Amino acid sequence: MQLSTPDLLILGVYVAFAISVGVFMRQRASQTAETFFLAGRKLPWWVVGTSMVATSFAADTPLVITGWVRDSGIWKNWLWWCFAVGGMLTVFLFSRYWRRLGVMTQAEFAELRYGGKEASVLRATLGVFHSFLTNPIILCWVLLAAVKISDVLFDIDKVTALGICCAICLSYSLMSGFWGVAITDLVQFILAMSGALALAVIAWNEVGGLEAVLQQIDSIGDQGQRILDFFPSPGDPLQEGFWTVPLAACAVYLGVSWWASYGVDGGPVVVQRIAASRSPAHGSVGVLWYSIANYALRPWLWVAVALASLVVVPHVEISSPASGTIQQIGANENGSGQIITVMKSDGQTESLAIESPEGWAGVQPSIRVKEGDAVTPDSVIASTDSEKAYVVMMVRYLPAGLLGLVVASLLAAFMSTIDTHVNLAASYYVNDIHRRFISPDEEPGKYVTIARIASVFILLEGALLASISSSISDLFTFFLAFLGGVGPIYMLRWLWWRVTAWTEIAAMLTSSISTTAITFFFNEGWPITPLTQAGKISAEGRIILVATLSTVVALLITYLRKAPDPQRLVSFYEKVRPTSIIVR
Repeated sequence: MQLSTPDLLILGVYVAFAISVGVFMRQRASQTAETFFLAGRKLPWWVVGTSMVATSFAADTPLVITGWVRDSGIWKNWLWWCFAVGGMLTVFLFSRYWRRLGVMTQAEFAELRYGGKEASVLRATLGVFHSFLTNPIILCWVLLAAVKISDVLFDIDKVTALGICCAICLSYSLMSGFWGVAITDLVQFILAMSGALALAVIAWNEVGGLEAVLQQIDSIGDQGQRILDFFPSPGDPLQEGFWTVPLAACAVYLGVSWWASYGVDGGPVVVQRIAASRSPAHGSVGVLWYSIANYALRPWLWVAVALASLVVVPHVEISSPASGTIQQIGANENGSGQIITVMKSDGQTESLAIESPEGWAGVQPSIRVKEGDAVTPDSVIASTDSEKAYVVMMVRYLPAGLLGLVVASLLAAFMSTIDTHVNLAASYYVNDIHRRFISPDEEPGKYVTIARIASVFILLEGALLASISSSISDLFTFFLAFLGGVGPIYMLRWLWWRVTAWTEIAAMLTSSISTTAITFFFNEGWPITPLTQAGKISAEGRIILVATLSTVVALLITYLRKAPDPQRLVSFYEKVRPTSIIVR
């Protein structure tokens, strides 16, 4: 246990506050599905924007950014900074469109835009996807971050940590719906910014400031210098070639990723908050405030902690003690670490104790092998987890009370993201599956009850996925590609009359199937390029393949099928009033 009594009291106060919000807002949230999922469409721009910022910052965010900076460099953040381009399109274009439509979810958009049986099929497909696939995947990596934080702070096992996290979130989110999300998001934003600022200032000063960080980076060598690159440097054309791996990756982020994204015209979380705003103007300004705070203000506090951690929290890799096969992975007799036993070819065994390296505050390296794996003396069998370095810096430098405040900010961030995606997934199920296709004539309060039952199921699904996952970064990059292929179609559907429901269905299925196939079945045997490593395709190379394949298939389906009747677009056009629409 790394927390003192004052720290635990602060955590208890925040949990009590969240539960009290749930109790206080329960009656208001229980009136109709619209009040439960959209807070009655009454939120002002500053609540809308702050809620977007709070939700986008989960407990996993500082951890994954710390891992990126430590392992790759500051430039790696272009993986998500690139989405600011799409954010500006949402500010000045798509936010007004979404609010004028008055939809509850993106799936509801399908029938308004296309009409006909194929639009109903698309709505049902999107309802299933976002209820039981995309949102549970997001819940998975957020819960995984909570598990990693709990491992450092409380030293509890994965299953126990997941159970406690789910119980805390369900205790208030089921009662208050989106009203509770919006209110707790405001408090979470204040806590998150205060905690991140306190840790950044204290950690930076304690390690010796910029001079100490630069000395440590110099000692790492060429790789250390790349850590400070805002943009990756090109290579020497006469030696390694102009296109280094980091430069090629960054080119993909800025040239492809921002539009090969399912959120290029808003995304489910942003659309839900735009729909909850008072007016189209409040929605637009709210998205602008979110874009500024999310991309320009917050990340640098986490980057500062990541750079400071390089001085005192070293990256350690542990190699196999011999050639052979991993026979057993077990705990030390004293419980202070783990022992890996290797069976050598001569039948003898050799064991190696895996214990916490100096500077890691008792956090053990993560085991990178499993029983039955073949290893050599060059094989890395365990290494430190850079994503946990942020929590190690908290424990190392924050005094009692302040540590509790920062942990409370991470708990608040975790709860904010969890309740948002549970509420969002339930809204897809209720609005686009149950109310639309199963039981359209229930009493308004009945849909709220159904939403609460669905919320429990969806959160448990996310917890199950988290129990079998290990890397936040891998989950995040997989998810970017999983529905990345729909990005071009999501932009075209506002501007080109030939786009149909089958265009979207083709893009969505191609994107999800090709991402899964490339990741799990066709990940090896690729030619050597800056977007492959040792014959394995990188996450950036996967995005290019998925986006290209999905767009080609979707456009082929569009041209092979009969053109839709332009009259179907009249009511949609009159309601949205888009700036332009291509009709030839």
